[in-house]
Amino acid sequence: MPIFFMKQSGNLPCILRLPDEILEEIFSELDQHVDLVAFGLASRMCSALVAPHHTQYRILRVCRTLPNVWAHLARRSDLARNIREVHIYDEKSKWTPERYPSTLVDVILDRRLENAEESVRIGNICKALGQMRRLHTLTWSRNNGHRPTSHPMHENAILTVLSQLPHLKNINLNGKFAMHALSSARDPESLTYPAWRLSNLKSLSLQGDSWAKKENSKHLLHLLRKSQNLECLEVPMEFHDLAECQLPKLRKLKLVMEAGIASMAIIRSRTVFLENHPSIEELVWAPFGTPRIAPDALPNLKCLQTNNQLLTALSDADVGITCVGLMSPPSTPVAAVTPVPDEPTPVPPRILRPIESLNVDCLDRTFLEAKFLRPEVLRALQVSVISDFSIIKDIAETFPNIEWLSLPTIHKPVDSVTMITKEQWLDVLPRFEKLQVFRGLGLWQSVRNDREKMHDIILDLVQTCPQLRALDRVNKQNVLDPYNEIAITRDSGHIDYSVKALRRSSFDIMQQRV
Repeated sequence: MPIFFMKQSGNLPCILRLPDEILEEIFSELDQHVDLVAFGLASRMCSALVAPHHTQYRILRVCRTLPNVWAHLARRSDLARNIREVHIYDEKSKWTPERYPSTLVDVILDRRLENAEESVRIGNICKALGQMRRLHTLTWSRNNGHRPTSHPMHENAILTVLSQLPHLKNINLNGKFAMHALSSARDPESLTYPAWRLSNLKSLSLQGDSWAKKENSKHLLHLLRKSQNLECLEVPMEFHDLAECQLPKLRKLKLVMEAGIASMAIIRSRTVFLENHPSIEELVWAPFGTPRIAPDALPNLKCLQTNNQLLTALSDADVGITCVGLMSPPSTPVAAVTPVPDEPTPVPPRILRPIESLNVDCLDRTFLEAKFLRPEVLRALQVSVISDFSIIKDIAETFPNIEWLSLPTIHKPVDSVTMITKEQWLDVLPRFEKLQVFRGLGLWQSVRNDREKMHDIILDLVQTCPQLRALDRVNKQNVLDPYNEIAITRDSGHIDYSVKALRRSSFDIMQQRV
């Protein structure tokens, strides 16, 4: 029944008696899809007001060209203006399923063959993005080895529109972007490439070789200086001028080597940046050497993804390599004077960081005596390689409050590789008395992906791990399911499990399946 006749059909709540224009503005202010669905479930009329005009126009996530969708959004500014997030991935991406409007797409107007022509499609993308005045998050990932567009002018056109959006706060660019950008020597004011004009960001993720180029370093520095409220930053480890950045509100930092070139001076400059930003709570950094870092650095660190080199540096400030004279002026000869003994410099007290989540490539028994964290605070632990399976039992005893755990399928004793058996898993996992989430395919591998045997393991675990609520699962190809998990529910003594969709943010620098 049309909405007009519904309004004439009898008594209605006060909110539904408002003019359609006011109702439209009210619904446009609802950001979350779950809130729109909740309102739509109230009545048939409520559903007609929000579906699909709002429910399909909050998040756009595409892995294909989809020229008809972009033509539709370019033509319908009244619908495009309500989109909050746009995520563009390549076809090989397994981040999350596609999500785009379909109900209101016009078969005749939007599916014309000319809309598939590349210049027309790019024009529609630019027009559609320009109409998304409430857009706050954009992810553009082309991690397939190709440039993001077939022509640099198209890339510039899209980025120019993005730089003009008033509420865009979160940007993720992954791939061969800025390959044609002029060097800072030829463009000292960073004016020619539109990405350098982005400002007032809260989250910025730049992944790819071009962001690691030294000739783009000053451009990145100019970009970051225009976003003093930045809270989340992901840049290549080779970003030359990182130590010159001052980001007082930075909470999340991810440094990953892109070009494969890094000197000890670069490593030292990373530690200078960390020491100058005590606000950092989440860090992803795996230095290729053992850096020397101040004993009181990173006092607020809560989440850490790293390697043994940084764990060693955090445990002992006297261990590590320092680059003497980094960024210091050259010395000049002075007249000989009588040496005066220096006053002893007080050593800052060593601190225990409140680390709640730790992701490390390899663990040995030295970790059990870690001097940089509080054992009772650790809640999540992810390990890629384990040399001795018995260490897992000691971890359960040393860190009694672990709730989230990810372990490999094998352990590597001296000169061998051994699969962890079903019996070993059923013995060790209950030792984590507060375990809620277990990640990894170790359970599946121990039964060779047999569904019936996995069912028996789950029945055993729900009895011995009373707080367990989630496990990873494999798909039909017997590989990790990137979209779903096994969810365990407990209700009045009844225990059951089912497959449920995973939710994960594109700006989660730890990239954990929470």
